[in-house]
Amino acid sequence: MSTSPEATTGTIYDIGYRHYDGPRLGRRGAITTVIGGGLRAVFGLGRSGRSKIIPWGAVILAALPAFVAIAVRVLVPGGELPGLATYDSYLWSVSALMPIFVAAQAPELVVNDIRHRVLPLYFSRPMGRLDYVAAKLAALALGLLAITLLPVLLLFLGNVLAAPDVVGAIGDESGSLPAIFGSGLLHAVVLACIGLAISSLAGRRAYAAGAVLALYLIGSVMGAIFSEIGGTLADASPFVDLMGILDGTREWLFGGSVAESPVRFSDAPLALYGLATGVITLVCVAILAIRYRRIST
Repeated sequence: MSTSPEATTGTIYDIGYRHYDGPRLGRRGAITTVIGGGLRAVFGLGRSGRSKIIPWGAVILAALPAFVAIAVRVLVPGGELPGLATYDSYLWSVSALMPIFVAAQAPELVVNDIRHRVLPLYFSRPMGRLDYVAAKLAALALGLLAITLLPVLLLFLGNVLAAPDVVGAIGDESGSLPAIFGSGLLHAVVLACIGLAISSLAGRRAYAAGAVLALYLIGSVMGAIFSEIGGTLADASPFVDLMGILDGTREWLFGGSVAESPVRFSDAPLALYGLATGVITLVCVAILAIRYRRIST
């Protein structure tokens, strides 16, 4: 019994697939895309309104003291709020907002990628593992600049515009710009490294957020207790407080002390804060490198 040609011969249908003939952006394009997507995730863009409450609320609260200080200078001739109007103390006055921002947004960048096993898609060419880590760090650090840099720049601009002699004020205030940019970058980069290192080890976003907040809260409470006890413990108090370490590094690099900072209660050399910050950053980067190197593709 012979088989008909129709039974053995398949039919090919043209369903419209075409080869991609557009530009291929390569490694740089992949990294830029991940950074852009990370920034959107950090600020809840394209997501529900609840996702925007913490990041945008933190940014608004961080900028509010700058607007208050500027308003006082404009409305009250010669008026000034010392705790808000100085560039050195501004970041310390809003330091509680930074761990909240990191705890809420750092897990958004990395936890779901690991949990849902989508990293092999990222690590397919041309993006490598370290490229992925660098892109996520850049996204979180850029997002943090909205708290660590933008409000202080607003204060700088307000101080210039509120002065009777704007041109003279620019010359007087411009000397503070290196410290403003340097302090903002320092806080943003270090906090981003810490937040992503902790989040990369957590299985769920809630666990990562809790760990970041616990690190900040436990350290600040221990630092306050050590300062009250005095003696050798007072010297060690800034080194158990993450924000105290960063403030000591800021003072070491750019000068200017903060009355409320635990650094004021310690006789430790300022260079030790810079060393501690460097060690913390290197440890966090090492954790990220090892963590993502072990993820199989």
